[in-house]
Amino acid sequence: MSNPEEFENEVRAVKEAVPEADEAEIVKEFTRYKEEFLVPPKHALRSVIEHFQKEAGMEVGAPKMSTRPAVKSVERFSDLSSDDNNVTIEVEVVTYVPRMQMVRGEEKQIAFGWIEDNPWEEGGERTRWDFKDWGNHAENLTPGSVVRLEGVSVNEWNGKFSLNVNQSSRVAVLRGSERKVVTAPSEPTSIERVLGMDGFATVVARVLSKREMTVNKKDGSGTLEMVKGRLADDTGTIGFACFGTFDHPVGTLLKIEGAAIRRFRDTPELNVGDRTKVEVYHDNAFASLEDLQSSSVLQISQLRDGSADVSITVQLTSWASRTFTGQDGNEKTVGGG
Repeated sequence: MSNPEEFENEVRAVKEAVPEADEAEIVKEFTRYKEEFLVPPKHALRSVIEHFQKEAGMEVGAPKMSTRPAVKSVERFSDLSSDDNNVTIEVEVVTYVPRMQMVRGEEKQIAFGWIEDNPWEEGGERTRWDFKDWGNHAENLTPGSVVRLEGVSVNEWNGKFSLNVNQSSRVAVLRGSERKVVTAPSEPTSIERVLGMDGFATVVARVLSKREMTVNKKDGSGTLEMVKGRLADDTGTIGFACFGTFDHPVGTLLKIEGAAIRRFRDTPELNVGDRTKVEVYHDNAFASLEDLQSSSVLQISQLRDGSADVSITVQLTSWASRTFTGQDGNEKTVGGG
């Protein structure tokens, strides 16, 4: 629950702009922005002032006390702090997911996704941040494109930083993208179509296979439990990865909503994360596990770079093996043909 004292400066600013506004109602409005929309008080200030100006029958305008801060141009997210409100930075858009959300009693489209800094250095180190688009900039925020964001603000929530792309922000496309994007993640998409897309997607598919794994963290601080496997519908199959619990046996028909599409080389995979909704789905007309297993057998021409856990029937035309000593000193045999 929010503490009214944390809004003290913003409440004072609203009272200066709208003297007759009730202080308790002002606090209530800031609390609503913070808890329902995860918008901190300093970013909600203008909207709250406009709300009470409208209620009081006043002419709506920007508060006199709020002069626009100087532009802060940076190249890396590490140069930003939680107080930065007028930022210019060039980034690559990784994902863009639109959602309909109730804002001040009206249904409006917002979007969230990932962006990465340092977009021009090929193979260079990048940092990834979340972002929210409050200004319907979908046309210019296509995944795979490099853009210059102007007039965006930094948001900090529980120690995690993100960027707000506001209605007044400007998005300039510096390098376009030819990728196809899943624009309606709440609607199921066929696996065949998802294979050629980036972003987020919802699929209805049957669990074709799964295996539990333990992997080492990149920073060497420990291990993570994960589940990998394959999903199938009557149009194709796709791999999935889940860091966490996945208590659905092989053969279960699932609706997986809002899964991120990740790529390893040329092979896409659905990433089931914290924001992904997974539920058992019922459709008596959906293909059976046996039918999907039969139809998921690939031909050599269908193999992609990075493919794993695939089924294929082939004829061996040659075979040879060799023996070598591994780093552990044990003798091993590897075959190929």
